[in-house]
Amino acid sequence: MLIGTDPVLAFRKLRREAKRVNGPLLLAAFLVFGFSLFMYHWEFQFTATDLSVHARIASEFDFTDLHSITSRIAYPLWHLLVAGLLRLGMPLWWASAVVCACAKTAGLWLVYQLMNGVAAGRVNRWVLTLGALLVMFVTGVRVPGVNDRVYAGIGSPTVWHNPTQLMVNVSLFLCVPYVVHCFCEFERRLPEHKEKTMVPWYQVGILAVLLMASLACKPTVMQALIPAAGVFFLWQWVRHPNNSRFFGQMILAFLPAVAYFVLQYLYYTGVVVSFSSGVETGLTAQSAWLAVRNMLLMAAFPLFCLLAFFRKGLFRDRMLSLTLLMVLFSVAEAMFFRETGMREGHGNFNWASMSSALMLWVLTLGYFLRFLGEFWRTKQKPWHLVLRFGLGAGLLGWHAASGVYYVVFLLQSHNAF
Repeated sequence: MLIGTDPVLAFRKLRREAKRVNGPLLLAAFLVFGFSLFMYHWEFQFTATDLSVHARIASEFDFTDLHSITSRIAYPLWHLLVAGLLRLGMPLWWASAVVCACAKTAGLWLVYQLMNGVAAGRVNRWVLTLGALLVMFVTGVRVPGVNDRVYAGIGSPTVWHNPTQLMVNVSLFLCVPYVVHCFCEFERRLPEHKEKTMVPWYQVGILAVLLMASLACKPTVMQALIPAAGVFFLWQWVRHPNNSRFFGQMILAFLPAVAYFVLQYLYYTGVVVSFSSGVETGLTAQSAWLAVRNMLLMAAFPLFCLLAFFRKGLFRDRMLSLTLLMVLFSVAEAMFFRETGMREGHGNFNWASMSSALMLWVLTLGYFLRFLGEFWRTKQKPWHLVLRFGLGAGLLGWHAASGVYYVVFLLQSHNAF
């Protein structure tokens, strides 16, 4: 994807130009599905894990009694899929593992397509596939004495223990590009239609459906995307004050999601259904430091890339700008919001920062591979670029080694986190 271009149109263009079956991606999808199926089937045996808890909830769904479903309105989609397979005769442990493995594989395919767009189709398929695989397994860097268990107390762009987060990350790779697609469509039409510029209403409908589907997975992506999109579109509205018709369309697209999000929040805090948990707000030096520290550990490589490989016009990439706004809002939410009661210490307000870090990983790794390919093909290689690419590769290796360590730790320790 050339800087500032439409991710959806870039995907369509690259698909049309593809002349053969993508063997590396098919092989990677087979490996990811198989390994994920093993991991989630293995994890199901531990009754205290999120997977087992959510599976039991899904097993209680009764499709003849809507209340059994609406009482879990904060995150019903994964449970509905598992309950459906269960009704078809699949054992609960297999139904849970299959849905998780399918979500992980769908995530891999979407990550590859997004990275291919960012790299403008200029990166070898095998290299791009390895990059997409890394994104699907990456964790924060492991620093002995700080996060010896990698995930616990820190978070990770990808997790192995929470099925609803796994589902919502798939929606992340659909919602963010489509928000950008709608704005890019507006920019394409603007010179011709001027103040009457609007995007097709079917695009508004698709965006609304995607946002609602993301919330049905889990509200954590929308925790970051709703305020980020609000700031993004407000700034553009200031730049285009005579185009209220288009920005009104975007408000209508987000309105159902905002209403659903508020309902989920009321559910979560015990207003809609009785539950002994709540939310407190407030900023402390410790909460501010922990939120920033966790993002630095989760996104050390992406943040380094933004500093080391900044190019003029890079932030005109609408998707990168929107993602950075998501990172800022998710870190702020982790600073200011905490749970009380039964969920105290669960860290659910950190989930948005994990999804935001994951989206940042996809974009910056795509750019890194693209810039690395351009650098590799040049005859002259200045020492400062050699140093920057070397440091970037070192950070990438650190993240990869930490991800392998995390999986080994889970298997050896029988620990969900």
